[in-house]
Order: sequence, then structure tokens, then C-alpha cells
Amino acid sequence: MLKGERQLIAVSKIDKFDKGIGEKLQGIGPGPMVLKLGCVAVLNRTQEEIDQNIPFDEMRRREQHGQLVKRLALIQQERIRSTLPSIIDELKKEIKSKKSELKQMPPPVTSEMDCWVLYTDLIKKYREIINARVNGVYDNEMQLKIEESIFATTDLSRTVNPTQLSNDRFDERIAFQLYNRQKECREKLHNSFTHFFSSGYQKLVLKLLEENAAVALPNFPSFSIIERLYRAEQSKFRKPCEDLIESYVEYSKAVLIKILNEVFAEETSYKDQIIHKLTDLILRAIDESEERCHNDITKMLEIEQRVFTLNHYYMDTVNKIKKKYQEYNDSVKLNGNTKVSPKFCINDFVIDVSGLSNEHQAALDAQIAMSAYCRVVEKRIVDQVSQLCYHWFITRCALVLDSKLSSAFTSAILFEWMREPFDQQQKRENLKKSIDAMERALAMGQNA
Repeated sequence: MLKGERQLIAVSKIDKFDKGIGEKLQGIGPGPMVLKLGCVAVLNRTQEEIDQNIPFDEMRRREQHGQLVKRLALIQQERIRSTLPSIIDELKKEIKSKKSELKQMPPPVTSEMDCWVLYTDLIKKYREIINARVNGVYDNEMQLKIEESIFATTDLSRTVNPTQLSNDRFDERIAFQLYNRQKECREKLHNSFTHFFSSGYQKLVLKLLEENAAVALPNFPSFSIIERLYRAEQSKFRKPCEDLIESYVEYSKAVLIKILNEVFAEETSYKDQIIHKLTDLILRAIDESEERCHNDITKMLEIEQRVFTLNHYYMDTVNKIKKKYQEYNDSVKLNGNTKVSPKFCINDFVIDVSGLSNEHQAALDAQIAMSAYCRVVEKRIVDQVSQLCYHWFITRCALVLDSKLSSAFTSAILFEWMREPFDQQQKRENLKKSIDAMERALAMGQNA
């Protein structure tokens, strides 16, 4: 029979076969033979006719009068009537499934114009996400994940600080993650300095004063001593700065490529090829920013070789320390034999002036100068290196990536990469045809 036409198929003389043939024809038991819609198997003879032992010649004569055809038609009508509701339900489910599959397919790219529109929309979305993350705008889904992570890792039996709560150093909260890295740089730089008021450092200063005795007064250290002491500290500045650059590079590469993969849907047929091309461009842009940032920070550190400041913090700190020292001396004189603590703090400096003799006064002045000035330099460097890293990796890289990606390829090249493959076109057309055929069949079934 032709495809799509109604069929009537009869299986004759089945009452001559073993018992249970009826169950087999319904798909029950061993050796089942499930009949499709339109296929009907009937006994040539009813049970009464079998009991009456009506011969097959008589049955064939009756068939000539249309008895079998009538019986087949009635059976088929009854079968269709009983199965039609379930068939319609299955048909609706299948239509819904096919439409969902079609919807999940990437939009068809059949021309250079379609390709360019799709590409620019994706790059625009990429830019918007980066801008939002840089400005501290995080979507609800991301915030929910962060909160779930916090609750999952929080132990009520101990105190958890904010740094411990954020253990994912490579999530998309760009503003927050960069701030954390800047704080780490500040801590590394701060911890790299010598303890200027330790006894060991005091001995070093006294040694330098002794060497300088021939060219300066005993109570007045020459500027060359400060320069020599500062040079030893200055060599420690580069490592925290380079660590911050490396951290920016590592994070920028990870987060920018992560966002890129999120923008280009996974099921997109052209994803792998175009992501590879765009990733190369992003990595190249980050590498260029790294080189320029290194150059600027090197210049900054060269500038810091000169001992100089107009920052009032330096003299404020020096004067406070000297004032505290004077108060200590005055209290010792007033209290006589009463014990007075020789330790005091100024701007988180812990200073011990016990046993300070007159010859050590000049050393204390140098120690005060070094501690105050290095703190000024620390604040200055942290701000500058943070600003330079932000300038090169965010302002001049992440925030302008969209313009670089948009102008990197012509529409013809993009079309070559992004146009829909033939097998995907065929799949799309087949889905459309299937949906159309099933919808027409559904309409006929519902109107029957």
C-alpha cells in the first residue's frame, strides 16, 4: 500500500494455530507480534462457528458476501476509537518535544548579514557583562551561588572572616576580586619592611654612624646614611608589585575567557572554532597590557629611588614619635624610682626606648626617619601600582575588548566560520516538516 493510505490487512485461518495466538497478536507473551494501527487479525470463524464445525468452504463463501470485510471495518473502527485519545496525547507530546528541540538549535546563519548581526549581538552582550562585573553589578544567580557557598562553608563553632568566605578567587565579581588582590599587595609590601626599632636594626644604624663619624657630627646622621638604609628597603618593593601584575594577568585571562564561553551557547555549532580565534585575541591583548604595565611600574620604581616626600604624614609621624619620647623622659624624671613603661606606639609602630643612651639618640633619629618614610613610600606605591594595573588590564584592555573583537574579522570570514553546516540545515528542515505533518495529523484527529 502507498505511504499514508489507510490499510486493512487480514490474517486468515488463525483458529488452526496454537492457543494464545490472540495474545501474541496483541504483543503479549513469548514471540509477540504487535500489529500497527490499520492492521487487523480476525478469526475466520467465531467460537460458535468453530463449535458447529462449519467447513472453510462455507466460510470462504460467506467471505464473498462481504462478511469478513464488514467484520474488519467494525473491528478497525472500534480499535481506532479506543486508541485515538492516547494517540492524540502522544502526538501532542511529540510536537512539544520537536518544537523544543528546534528552539534549542542556534539561530540559522544563511548570509553574511545574518552572521554579522549575530556576531555583533554576542560581542555586545560580552561587553555589557564585563562592564557590569567591573562596576560591581552581579546578577541574582551569581549572588545566590555566592551565598550558598558561604552557608555551606560556614562553621558556627568558629568565627569566619570575610576573606575566608570568598574562597573562589576566579569568580566573575571582577571589582571585588581586583580589590582583594590590591589588599594582598599592600600586606606583602608592608610585611617586607624591616622592623626598624629592633635591636638588630639599631646596631646596624650605629655601625653606619660610626663609619660616618669622620664626615658628620655624632648627633647628626648624614643624608648618605638614610640613602644607604633606604636602598636596602627599596630592593623589596619589586616583588609585591610583580606579584600583583601576575595575579591580574592570571585572573584576567581566566575570567574574560570564562565569560566569553558563557556568551557563546554550548550547542552552537561554530562555538569551538570561533572561541579559539577570539581567545587568541583576548590573550594577546592581556599580554600586551602586561608588558606595558611592567614598563610603567619599572619607571615608577626607578622614580622611587630618590628619597623625597611632600606628604605631611612623614613629619607628623616623626614629630609624634619625638613627642612621645620626650613625654617618656619627662615622666622618668618626675616619677623618680617609679617604673615607667619604656614602650609606646605611634601609628602602629612599637618603640622601645629603654636603655637609650645619649650616643644612641642619633640612631633613634635615623630609625624614626626610616620607619616614617618607608610607610609613606608603602602607601604611595600601593596606590600607584593598583592604579597602573587597573589602567592597563581593565581600562585599556577588558573595557575595550569588544571594539577589538568587532573589528578583528570581516563579515566574509565570519560567515565562513559561522554559517550553518549542511547536516544541521537538514536537521532543522526535517524538524520543521515533522512538526508540520504532526500538527496536521493532530488537527484531523481532533476533528474526527
